Amino acid sequence: MNVPVSAPVSDRGLLARTIGMVTAPTDTFRAVVSSPRPFGVLLLACVVLVLATAGPQFTARGRQAALDMQVQQVEKFTRQPVAPQAYAQMERQAERFGPYFAAIGTFVFVPVMSLFFTALYWVAFNTILGGTAAFKQVLAIVTHSQVITALGAAVTAPIQYASGVNTPTGPFNLGALAPMLDPNSFLATFLGMLTVFQIWAVVVTAIGLAVLYNRTRRNVTIALLAFHGLVMAGFAAVPALFFR
Repeated sequence: MNVPVSAPVSDRGLLARTIGMVTAPTDTFRAVVSSPRPFGVLLLACVVLVLATAGPQFTARGRQAALDMQVQQVEKFTRQPVAPQAYAQMERQAERFGPYFAAIGTFVFVPVMSLFFTALYWVAFNTILGGTAAFKQVLAIVTHSQVITALGAAVTAPIQYASGVNTPTGPFNLGALAPMLDPNSFLATFLGMLTVFQIWAVVVTAIGLAVLYNRTRRNVTIALLAFHGLVMAGFAAVPALFFR
């Protein structure tokens, strides 16, 4: 049976843990699982994500880019152009509520998804694989991995704002590796959903779980990447299955 790491490890402050997720995740996770504090880093990640996603929408350029992205997503999934009346309504809503909805959505979506994946990993490693970690320890790993997600948003936001082009995954998605594909094809959609920072965040999460449960990092990383790849493949298949 695998047990959580219990050797004494020096405590680290929020800033040190945040930087450590980028520079030395293995050593940092040893401190995280020894003294799990998930909420401060989660709040920090949410604030950065809000600044990156909602902040630009307080400008006309940012709102227009966000509106264009919304229209493109609707047209991609429905395979139908947005009617002028619908576009006008979307434009009014974006001008009045866009940044506020983006901010509120981030503060709701990120914690909810963090709890969801924490429960998923906790059940998988504790119930199925016989681990004994506390739920709070797994939550701390998941929330600390959000540092990579927030970093990706912080890097992506100024690039998208400067270009005036906003996409859900930003310029660092794997779709750029295959520009010859039909944008509406399954493979193009799948690759477009995968970003460098998303993959990085999954790898960091795997490192944390490997430290916590004393398992081989390689095996945990492969399992998590395969799982998230299947999830993204499912989402990529939705337009082809339901919006032909």
